Amino acid sequence: MPEGSTIDQKYRFLRFVPLVCIAVLLLATFRLYGYAYFWLDDFNNLHWVRDRTFPEAIGLVLSPSAAHFRPTGMLVYQIAGVLFGQDPKPYHWLMWAIHAFNVGLVYIVLKRLTLSRAGAAVGALLFVYPPVFNDLFWSFGTIFELTGAALFFTGMLVWHQQKRNLGVVLLATAVFVLALKAKEMAITLPAVWILQDLLLRRPLRWKELVAVVFPGIVGAWFGFQRLVLMQAPEPGQPYYMDLRGITMGRGFANYFNALLGTNWRWQHWCIGFVALLLVFALLRWRRVLFFQAYVFVTFLPIIFLINHRDPFYWYFPMLGICGMLAMLTRSITDWLAPKIPERRLALSASFSFAILTLLVYAWSWSAMLERRVWQAGIGREYRGFVESLQALPSPNPGETLYFKSIPEHFDSGTLLFASEFALQRSDVGAQIVEDFPPGARYRLVFENSRVIMQQ
Repeated sequence: MPEGSTIDQKYRFLRFVPLVCIAVLLLATFRLYGYAYFWLDDFNNLHWVRDRTFPEAIGLVLSPSAAHFRPTGMLVYQIAGVLFGQDPKPYHWLMWAIHAFNVGLVYIVLKRLTLSRAGAAVGALLFVYPPVFNDLFWSFGTIFELTGAALFFTGMLVWHQQKRNLGVVLLATAVFVLALKAKEMAITLPAVWILQDLLLRRPLRWKELVAVVFPGIVGAWFGFQRLVLMQAPEPGQPYYMDLRGITMGRGFANYFNALLGTNWRWQHWCIGFVALLLVFALLRWRRVLFFQAYVFVTFLPIIFLINHRDPFYWYFPMLGICGMLAMLTRSITDWLAPKIPERRLALSASFSFAILTLLVYAWSWSAMLERRVWQAGIGREYRGFVESLQALPSPNPGETLYFKSIPEHFDSGTLLFASEFALQRSDVGAQIVEDFPPGARYRLVFENSRVIMQQ
């Protein structure tokens, strides 16, 4: 609407409708996961950071070595452990706040790259609660995705500055390193910067594009170290990589089927993906081409991991899907705007956005209902384990707790770390046994979500 017009002034409050809808959707989503408790990764990670000092943790973040596991994300764990202790609620409030911040970043990125407020609003709305994000609201262990993506999106904004001097390059590199130390998927950021320059930056300045060499070398150094440290030669190991084209095709099919709830063959996905890419290239739709290429590039670090196919790995690539839908929204609004009076356009756009918000919520609520029921049950079980163990007589220093039965998905390591977490002690042991050893004082079984001491 023309700035300063009577209609614009009268209906200026409508510009806040998308913000209100997104905020309501975020709050409604967070409310669904009020049952969230600690998960396996939480017990493990809180154990590993417990005896680490803050200077040591910060030193790992700043170190040029990539030998330590995701020090940026682990620093968040350490801060949360000190501030929140054994109360699960603030842990999840923190991760939800970071996700809300990321939704805002997605809006800013899309507005800058699509040059459309309407498109950016729709893209940000769709980033709030797609079904594949389910675990991001439930498990604090996904804090690596949340912090890594926040830095990744920030790095895209830094690189998109009109004037790229040495200070901008150094700042972008620093953000890139922090993102890489939060989540390995961030290693593709320099490749995304190249796509930004080649497809979106006009006029293209080759001298500024060459600046990507410096962060690219840094990324290659970290990537090589992590690849050596995480390599797994056996097919059954978690980080085993099958570097074949068919693995890539099946991997993308797995993720796209998870996103849309379909069961299409990988060949169909590959043909459709390549066909769309060619159409966008022939039509010279550079912005749409960028977002499609973004999805492909950001998936590359994990696409060959045949034993790691969690749906929430969509968190980085989802910006590409949101960007393509933002460009579709831009095309629709550009076509409709001249045909509809300003007053009707503002009202109909606001109403449409509110309806879209309801549809997004209903879609995700329904798609994840069964998963949320399972998660709530696991949360009650783990909470019962911790609270009932705390209610038992305090063990002596160095004493071992013997368990005949344990919560679902626990192994020997998680049992020890969860017991240490519950008791807030590191001087006790925990073992799984078939028969209690003679003289054992702590003969424990886990039944009906409680730890029971047997005589």
